[in-house]
Amino acid sequence: MRCHSAIFAAAALACAAAYGAVASPDAAALDAAREEVRVLLAEDFLALNAGRRSLVEVADRAADLSAKAGSAAMARVLQEGAFNMYKEADALVRAAERRVPFWINLGSGAEFEFAACPPGSFAMGCDGDRASPAFRHVAILSRPFWIAKFQTTKRLYGTFRRINGLTEEENLYGGLDVPHGGLSRKDMEGFCAFLTSRNKDRIPKGYVFRLPTDAEWEYALNANCDDPDDPYVRFRNGDKSAEKEIAVSWDAVNELRKAHGFEPIDPVKKGQGTVFAVGTRRPNAWGIHDMLGNGQEYVLDSIPKDSVKRPYGEGVFDFARDFFKYADSETDPLRRDADPKSLVVTRGGVRYRRFGASWYGRTVVAPDAHWNGHFVFRIALAPDVLGEREKETAK
Repeated sequence: MRCHSAIFAAAALACAAAYGAVASPDAAALDAAREEVRVLLAEDFLALNAGRRSLVEVADRAADLSAKAGSAAMARVLQEGAFNMYKEADALVRAAERRVPFWINLGSGAEFEFAACPPGSFAMGCDGDRASPAFRHVAILSRPFWIAKFQTTKRLYGTFRRINGLTEEENLYGGLDVPHGGLSRKDMEGFCAFLTSRNKDRIPKGYVFRLPTDAEWEYALNANCDDPDDPYVRFRNGDKSAEKEIAVSWDAVNELRKAHGFEPIDPVKKGQGTVFAVGTRRPNAWGIHDMLGNGQEYVLDSIPKDSVKRPYGEGVFDFARDFFKYADSETDPLRRDADPKSLVVTRGGVRYRRFGASWYGRTVVAPDAHWNGHFVFRIALAPDVLGEREKETAK
């Protein structure tokens, strides 16, 4: 019989190697927490090896204990252990339903935390007739996925490819912790492939790191939340008072800019603004930051380059109606044009476009938009939908 306590111990040791001295909480705290967890769950693993408990039940207990943990280190070790056990038991849906996050560390203080997004459905889009690409329809996400709590920063991307020196404004607004803009879709996909290769033994079978789909991004933004006090919900309902809770306070920004000799930003004028350090504003109900209030994020969907009359700005989808035809309900929707020069769908970033931008800042951009540092990206750990499509096409 396989010793499941060894599974957890091995997972803990793997985490120790992966997170080492650069982990946050610090390595000493994590090592102490791992020893405490081994003792805490000893009886559970004895029951597991005796057949009195299932691996999912032990994972549930670890997830429950993480929610009550008295320290960040203890919560982290329990969450990592719970994820590993759910993965071992092929119970990813349960892991996502229990809100178990996923972590990776790239060294030099560069760390990703991914929020869990369980399977579900939601009303995607906004008001519009059936002929409109913004037609409100039901989008069903059939499998769980995990999405980065923050946009990819210069610090994180720098572990993959050397970055250019920081600009004066980037140093002012967060240094290495500002989102990395000015990259092409090829750059982003290369970083995702790097992460997948580096973590292939830790991620679930059939999953990869990639850009989220348009539907996954909006689902993660909405977070299945109906709390009337939540700023994201208030924003979706048209409450302008949510602006300062989600976006950057323009008054404070302009005071800082003025003090350092920069021209003030006018939030009314489309296209003005800069990116700031990630996580400086309140997250949504699933703990995900900056989906509306920082840079404009690439997603996996794309449209033919000749389907719009102008590639930038609001309203661009008016000319893509033949490509975007939604049914009343769609499962795992993905609009993807095969041409590498197709226009990439982007989401969010409404703080520097126009805060009331239709459909959460949804627009398109050229795939090699190096000219604009406001286009950034967020990574998902999700099913390899492009690989699945390739296999289907090859049949």
